[in-house]
Amino acid sequence: MRKLLLAGLLALSLVLAAPLAQAQEKKEISVGSTVYYMTEFITLMVEGMQAEADELGVKLTILDANNDASTQLSQVENLIASKSDVILVAAVDADAIVPALDMAEQANIPLTGVNMLMNTDKPYYYAGPNDVEAGELEAQYVVDAIGGKGNVVILEGPIGTSAQLQRLEGNMNVLKNYPDVKILAQKPANWNREQALNTMENWLQTYPGEINGVISHNDEMALGAIQALEAKGIKLPVGSVDAIKDACQAIKEGRLDATVFQDAHLEGRLGVRVAYQVATGNPPPERINFIKMELITKDNVDKLLDTIYK
Repeated sequence: MRKLLLAGLLALSLVLAAPLAQAQEKKEISVGSTVYYMTEFITLMVEGMQAEADELGVKLTILDANNDASTQLSQVENLIASKSDVILVAAVDADAIVPALDMAEQANIPLTGVNMLMNTDKPYYYAGPNDVEAGELEAQYVVDAIGGKGNVVILEGPIGTSAQLQRLEGNMNVLKNYPDVKILAQKPANWNREQALNTMENWLQTYPGEINGVISHNDEMALGAIQALEAKGIKLPVGSVDAIKDACQAIKEGRLDATVFQDAHLEGRLGVRVAYQVATGNPPPERINFIKMELITKDNVDKLLDTIYK
């Protein structure tokens, strides 16, 4: 009887242990994310992040650093304290974020990047745009539009962000080949439409009749510059990056000339997918995972307006 009882208890324990083992195998992965701030582009990216998280069964937490590097570091500390399985960062500043890698490493939590690269030799996984290519595409468009000679101004993203650094690098890669194109002025407008409007107004006063083209590191700033130009009755070639809905509509209306499409939704999905792969011990073969960049003009803008922005 004792042997039968022990055998029964053993069988029961195995039955009870099986669901527990399965539950452990299917442990919900938690991805804690901090993004620089909720621009229209980042809002679209976050939608993609959530869609991928839902599909993978991932618990996703998203924090807005409000464009403050110290706030973002504090958020990383909080995500570590809450025991996220992996941390996904769209960095406010390419240099200021580097200590977060050390903090996460000490906590034995992987940290991955999305949208913004980090300025470090430490290995990490990343999903996002090839911003050098984006800068080259927009600059080449503007240079071609002004016939390879004339004066341009450059509206930059926040100084120190990887997008600002790399898009500017791409701009310069093109401009160095055109000695007859001069940069009259360049200034950060911090991805902000209103700041770009004010900056462009100042440039139009400082360089009346001298500006031939505008290179902008994102659509929000390009649209602000266009407002200033339109208020003066001026039409100049303007090139930009992101292809948000407002920008695509402005191209359709003939107000904006070109933008470079980085698929925000796809980028968000890829960022969460890479983070999930890293957290589950199955990282992608490449550490740096770029999405495709594409120049958008009046000739192909309808494919975005009729699909993702329909």
